[in-house]
Amino acid sequence: MSFDVQKMNKLPVEDRFFDVNDLWYFWNVWIVRLLYPTRITANQVTGLSLVMGVLSAVSFIWGAESSHLWAGFFLYLKIILDNVDGNLARVRGEESRLGRFFDSLTDFTVSLLVYCSAMWRLVVDTGEWGWVFLALAALLSSYLHCSYFVYYLVKYTDQCGTYTKNRADESVTRKDIEKGKRDEASRFILKLQVFHSVVYGWQDRAIASLDRHFRSRSAVANGIWYEDKCFMTWASPLCACTNNMMFVIFALADRVDVFFGLVVVFGNAYWAVLIAWKNLRQA
Repeated sequence: MSFDVQKMNKLPVEDRFFDVNDLWYFWNVWIVRLLYPTRITANQVTGLSLVMGVLSAVSFIWGAESSHLWAGFFLYLKIILDNVDGNLARVRGEESRLGRFFDSLTDFTVSLLVYCSAMWRLVVDTGEWGWVFLALAALLSSYLHCSYFVYYLVKYTDQCGTYTKNRADESVTRKDIEKGKRDEASRFILKLQVFHSVVYGWQDRAIASLDRHFRSRSAVANGIWYEDKCFMTWASPLCACTNNMMFVIFALADRVDVFFGLVVVFGNAYWAVLIAWKNLRQA
């Protein structure tokens, strides 16, 4: 089967919007083209991205003079690999529920480790425990920002008839349990789904509740509510990829403290304005 670059994208050409995250991994097409004929699987790439994230966290804890440089370097490699895995799976037609949960849980784990290790480094270097509260507030904010974008991305792609391996609500259903009884692989996928529901479920429910509240006040039909390309473009900076990229930039500058403050203040302000703008736009 020949390499088809168009299959890398989640959406057909006519439904695509400008995604800010594409700016951070513009060379993925060459990496995917290189991996396409090999036996390397998308899940193996996800596993390697997890390793890069762990190395980034370890670099902060290491505490050497250049540790922030290594932390930024490894986190950027994680960003690249985190997008190569999905691109590779789509271009090969190998998307799976296993890959869906493995990728999401990898993102959750890496964010937790990197934020906490950078927080620990700030506390050790300054002796100020106030960084704990700021870092945890930034971590919580980043999770909610990402969940907000992903919720609307899944809804948007549902309208386009794509993204079939993802659901806006990944709560375990009776049907999921029945599928989990088929074989060992299905049971493992079900376990990942349960774990996913534990770490992401509260976020998804919060975003869904927020969406229902504002959608009920809108006069537009559900399909139109979720088919706004302009909104998707402005929501894309909330994705974990852009958050991680900003983390990389501030880590390289050895100013992770500033990054935490920007996420809490500017990130949440941007999110609030975006919510208000969407509802005024579709009132």
